Amino acid sequence: MEAITSKQNSRFKDIKKLTEDKKYRDETGLFFVDGVNFVSQAIDNNWEIEQLVYVPSQIDSDFKKRVLARIPTNKHFAVDTSLYEGLATKDDIQGVGAIIRQRIQKNTLLSGAGVVLENLANPGNLGSIARLCAAFEVKNLYVIKPGVEFFHPEAIRASMGAIFHLNLIGFDSLNQMKQEISSKNFVSLGTSLQTDSIDLNDYLHNRDVSKSYLIWFGSEAKGMSDEAKRLCQLLLKVPISQAVDSLNVAESAAVVLYELFIRKK
Repeated sequence: MEAITSKQNSRFKDIKKLTEDKKYRDETGLFFVDGVNFVSQAIDNNWEIEQLVYVPSQIDSDFKKRVLARIPTNKHFAVDTSLYEGLATKDDIQGVGAIIRQRIQKNTLLSGAGVVLENLANPGNLGSIARLCAAFEVKNLYVIKPGVEFFHPEAIRASMGAIFHLNLIGFDSLNQMKQEISSKNFVSLGTSLQTDSIDLNDYLHNRDVSKSYLIWFGSEAKGMSDEAKRLCQLLLKVPISQAVDSLNVAESAAVVLYELFIRKK
């Protein structure tokens, strides 16, 4: 297949727009992922591949060849190296990416444990927390608007493909989440540095963690809103030394999820 070389190619411009424009991603229900390992994970988890984008000269390993072979050739789109570099999220390109259909559920709570992100702004933090969820077998990841989107390129990159292993659920508002919680038997645990929060170690000493727990994390700047805190049966805090004021939200999530879902076993 002859590789496209022009930036004016209409299909290439559509792909480029998916990497830059959230509104366009929302309108089309598509997103672009850069990296052969990410594409392979998406295929393994039955995400719908709309188009495979690749650089013919970069198909230099058996693994890449096997990934290409898993996608029908009528969905292949070959571009030259310079065009692919304009789509890639890092300088050292692998030359394999894909346009993938978004898979997200709306305004519903799924059975099993989940992480709830309220007003999170940084896509890198979302991706890191998605990776933690996959690592610690927490299958449900909830994001409440306004908040960063699941399919931002930085979120996908930071997740290292973990996003393809999770159930992704978006809530249009905190009120929608409140209605769902009130109708289902979930226990919500918030995270907060306020003085009346329970030390995580004390909680673990006295309780067993249910599979129907929701673990909440708030925005990077302000933490959880007061309204969100009122939805939680308990607020937990990670014990830290006086040398630091707080942990990054992804760092806090790493400690809390490990302690609740791995160490507690």
